[in-house]
Amino acid sequence: MRYVFIAFALLSGTGLSAQGINYTYDGGNYSAQTIMANARFPLLKNMLGNVTYRHLTLEDHTLQSGAMQLYYNIKFSERKSLVLIGTGGLYNEGWRYGAGFRYQYKHTSKVKAGIGMMYNKQFFGNQLIPFLEVNYEPSEKWTITGLFPIKPKVMYHFNTSVSVGLEISGEASSYRMAETFLRNNQWTGLCRFEWLFTKHLLFNAGIGRNFINRYQFFDNHVRSGWTIITIPLGEKASPLYEKESKGMSATIGLAVRMNRD
Repeated sequence: MRYVFIAFALLSGTGLSAQGINYTYDGGNYSAQTIMANARFPLLKNMLGNVTYRHLTLEDHTLQSGAMQLYYNIKFSERKSLVLIGTGGLYNEGWRYGAGFRYQYKHTSKVKAGIGMMYNKQFFGNQLIPFLEVNYEPSEKWTITGLFPIKPKVMYHFNTSVSVGLEISGEASSYRMAETFLRNNQWTGLCRFEWLFTKHLLFNAGIGRNFINRYQFFDNHVRSGWTIITIPLGEKASPLYEKESKGMSATIGLAVRMNRD
């Protein structure tokens, strides 16, 4: 993974539009700690790239991933656009990839909406993630943003610097090891605090609970067909063993934003 760190350091130097680092602790019977760093940068006139590194520490395993996402924006008019998405990376000891799209429509200056679909080739099979994108400002104090149902966020803004709110996130991820692969299904609810304490530096923190947090270990040859977000379609594959770890979740992070997008 040292090459991921090198790439991250190089990309942080020039042309950067955003970067950040986050630490998350998930409690419960099978606790986990995650450090995630990312950098977003322009590549071409209508293309953005994003590099992500994740270090996941479980009680009996340490896993890493490094991935890159590409976003190509096709603008039809001032209100309509289509974003094509491609992603790929190394997830511990195996490669994963995916592709998708997001169609966006600007209804008014305060209402933007979109629909989209992502396909991910996971180690447990094929995953589809349909989503609805919302960016709504009902007033100067409130915003409703995010991808529904996988990551919606409602925030109250005291001023231009300090905000609090609620966020729900769902994820189904997988990592390959020598003999097995890990599948993690997680749904988390968080109370969030955000503080833009300089023009470009954003501090964020959150505390909440994992409603679902399941770690399943499978033989590398097992496949379970298709999954919609975290819900398998058809017969479920049987893991070699699994850990259920509902409990507290807490996160803290720092982001550098060169713009307000």
